[in-house]
Amino acid sequence: MSEQHWIGVVEELGKRLAWEFAGDAVVGVAQDGAAAAQVVTFDEGPVQTVPTSLVAGGALQQSQPQGLLPMAARLALAGLCRTQKDWDGVACVVLGDRSHWVQISADEAVSFQSYLSPALAATLGAKGPEIDADALGDTLSRPERLATQLSSAELTRDSARLLGHLLGAELAATRPYWLGQRVALIAEGPMQQGYAAGFKTQGLMLEQHDLRDLQQQGMIAFNTQHNAV
Repeated sequence: MSEQHWIGVVEELGKRLAWEFAGDAVVGVAQDGAAAAQVVTFDEGPVQTVPTSLVAGGALQQSQPQGLLPMAARLALAGLCRTQKDWDGVACVVLGDRSHWVQISADEAVSFQSYLSPALAATLGAKGPEIDADALGDTLSRPERLATQLSSAELTRDSARLLGHLLGAELAATRPYWLGQRVALIAEGPMQQGYAAGFKTQGLMLEQHDLRDLQQQGMIAFNTQHNAV
């Protein structure tokens, strides 16, 4: 790819993210009014159904269970595959009010499941990064008790316990995904730290990645693929 300057744009949770690139190198955040030879908007691709390649297209969907993986998350997954060649395993993308668990093989999204744990955590006042490992383990082993466990923790406003119970339930539900698999955690901020701490209590084969870095790498992967066609 030539070293021309271009700007990549994607919408995330109602906000516009824009970065400037020189060829396949990241220059930085695109300033308002910045001039570039090309502006690439990554929200315009068609919605695709999994399984499908992570590079080329728009948001991802599936019917069982019904789910929608936004383009901002897909870019991060494409970035993971660009920076980690031949990566096979499971990626957990924490984006806004949802977490998305995505099975990846041969640079394809095979299937995914999404969870409202971040939204519930915010509603209950559990913002991370502290997490109660005992609470996580308790709910992981007995997820049917989640509602009453949350009620007890909410009475004492114990943020660490609340987040522990929520992640315990999420890990119980996703056990077929992560058991014995490489797990890439793609997130940022306090929730990244909370998820990472929770995953480590269960000995997951964890690899942590910055959400913004991988989104930028995903834009490069998409643009390279487009220019090669």
